[in-house]
Amino acid sequence: MLLLNHESIAMVNNNQRLNLSCDLDLYQAKTYLADGLANQASDCFFPQFCQLLAKLIDCHSVGVFCIENRKARNKTLRNIGYASTVDVSKQACLIGEPIPLTDTPFVSYPAFVQHVVTRYSTFAQLFVPSIDSVWSMPFFDAGQVVGYVSCQFNQLPKSADFLEQLLASFNSRIVYEFKLYEKNLLPHLVDLAFQHREGIVITDSQFNIVQVNEAFCHISGYRKEQLLTRSIDQFLPGLRAVYLRQPERKSTEYIRQRPNGQTYLQHEEIIAIEPSESQNKYYVIHCQSITHKQTPDDQIYKLAYCDELTGLVNRRKLLFDVDQAFRAAQGHARIGALLFIDLDHFKNINDSLGHSVGDWILQQVANRLRFIVRDSDILARLGGDEFVVLLSDLGDNPAAAEPQAAIVGKRIIEDISKPYLYHQQLLHLGASVGVSLFPGRGQSADDLLRQADTAMYQAKSAGRKALRFFEKGMQREADQRLRVYNQLREALSENQLRLYYQPQHLLKTGELMGAEALVRWQPPGKMLVGPHSFIHIAEESELIWDIGCWVLQEACKTFVKWQSEGLRLPEISVNISARQFAQEEFVDFITEVLDKTGMDAGYLNLEITESMLVSHVETTISKMNELKKLGIRFSIDDFGAGYSSLAYLKRLPVDELKVDRSFVRDIPHDRRNMAIVETIIAMAQHLGFSVTAEGVETHQQRDFLTHRGCLFYQGFLVSKPLSAEAMRHYMQEHLQRKLLRS
Repeated sequence: MLLLNHESIAMVNNNQRLNLSCDLDLYQAKTYLADGLANQASDCFFPQFCQLLAKLIDCHSVGVFCIENRKARNKTLRNIGYASTVDVSKQACLIGEPIPLTDTPFVSYPAFVQHVVTRYSTFAQLFVPSIDSVWSMPFFDAGQVVGYVSCQFNQLPKSADFLEQLLASFNSRIVYEFKLYEKNLLPHLVDLAFQHREGIVITDSQFNIVQVNEAFCHISGYRKEQLLTRSIDQFLPGLRAVYLRQPERKSTEYIRQRPNGQTYLQHEEIIAIEPSESQNKYYVIHCQSITHKQTPDDQIYKLAYCDELTGLVNRRKLLFDVDQAFRAAQGHARIGALLFIDLDHFKNINDSLGHSVGDWILQQVANRLRFIVRDSDILARLGGDEFVVLLSDLGDNPAAAEPQAAIVGKRIIEDISKPYLYHQQLLHLGASVGVSLFPGRGQSADDLLRQADTAMYQAKSAGRKALRFFEKGMQREADQRLRVYNQLREALSENQLRLYYQPQHLLKTGELMGAEALVRWQPPGKMLVGPHSFIHIAEESELIWDIGCWVLQEACKTFVKWQSEGLRLPEISVNISARQFAQEEFVDFITEVLDKTGMDAGYLNLEITESMLVSHVETTISKMNELKKLGIRFSIDDFGAGYSSLAYLKRLPVDELKVDRSFVRDIPHDRRNMAIVETIIAMAQHLGFSVTAEGVETHQQRDFLTHRGCLFYQGFLVSKPLSAEAMRHYMQEHLQRKLLRS
């Protein structure tokens, strides 16, 4: 028997390996390991253990693995110690990716496994790639496996029994060190974070930041005290939500923004550290700025084919990819789908809070979309608030592909609709999604975007936050909308718009109290067109601003003319669209119109809708207060038909509520509508608002409203909307009747 004497130990310490085929003295081997580990600090125990064992035996490398979630069905292992006598550059990584137990050669007894590289490729990456065999042995605590040691050999060691006896004698010490490792996990993580040259963020199980390193502060632009104890969502928004839904997807690239507004491209990887059920869970996020790590060719490619703001594919590259995907789908008889995404209410945010906030929102949307699509899918930004997802290989027939595309589309709507936290302010968006499957009969690649866009419009028309698949009938509607849009542009330039005025009366006395200005369209040689046929198309484009400006100017000019003729109308009401009100220059525009027309602001009442009050309340209130100082009054039009918020209503400088005609129409036959109208009137009285009922057509409706305390009304019962000339005659007749009564 060859004794392991002091000279032999010295040789081992000089990186000379002993052959396990020789008969080593078990006692001497135990003494060698025990002496080498006696004064070893816990945080370095396992790397040192691996190093000593690798030098002691004829072995290429040694690794130690700890089971993290021992009671879970799908257990995972983490490499917490490693040493190689062949490749000394390899070291154990405390925050390395956990490995599923099923992806390792480990079993509950000592075993020798060959062909590791082909059978367990993820596990084999930790070791010397040229060596394809591993001997492993489990460690037990109270009858339960808590970890493994693995040794990499060329072939089965002849003295495997000796190695098993040697390691079995260290079972208690190793189990003890496992427990210390778990107990001191956070300090280990913190030490590693401070040593790491790239950004590291450590959070608790609720994703609150417990530690960051200087590298992350340098990358992100935030100071350490700004980060600690705060939610990761405030600094890396979207990462947590996507990880919790798709924990198998560990890393991606994000466009991030520093406190100074500067954006940068960052690679982020999130790893869960869960030592056992009795210990706290942590998340380690590795961040690496990759903005400056691009070659000139990369930069040229990005300039040509990537959207500058979000880093997504741009329109030029998308059109090429669509053509390629369409050809591939035809050639392989597979079905794909193109999803056209348009953000709901984005323009309100962009107009109210500024383009910098709008850009930030678009970046966050892009980040959320990245985690929804597969790596093989294509994600693009067309421009503005429009995005496209190109899905390929969804099956061999439309019936199989449609449900898959619907799942992706609904997930997109769900994720985009979640709140966005911007500087302590929650911002809300929605998404409308149109889908076109391909290839279809008579369909070309050029049709896809147009068809999906058409379907998206139908989704918006359905109330937003909706998904629609393209159908052939939709194209006819799209063509009609385009015709109306083009004709409407011509109507503006050719002075084809007209203003009509509907009188408003006091319910108790019938006295004329005002008129509401209503726009109409008079195409040459055709019948008069009501707003329901064209306003919704104008609201989807810049035309609503032009039409709204014309309406306000024309109403004020006509009102001043009536006054000059001695016709005193107490008030003129003008409807304001949400897009019009959201413009930064809206208040200045109102002031300019009053100055140019000579209109007294005290006679002007602006009617706004409830939808304008849901988002950007503070900005809305600020603009309203500015205009109130001029003497302008405000009404909430169609009250009760939208999304009312009583919390906001009590703060708004509003003078009047207008009851929507849909509640008045069925009085006295619909008791529910009657109850709603009574409630609105009673609430308005308590809040100090006056009430005008719209669409009053019968004496029964008028009597009901009078008895419930409603002050004003308008509708066909007294008059339909009148042209400016007819309204002038109406006021003259009313004035004559008033003089006769007096």
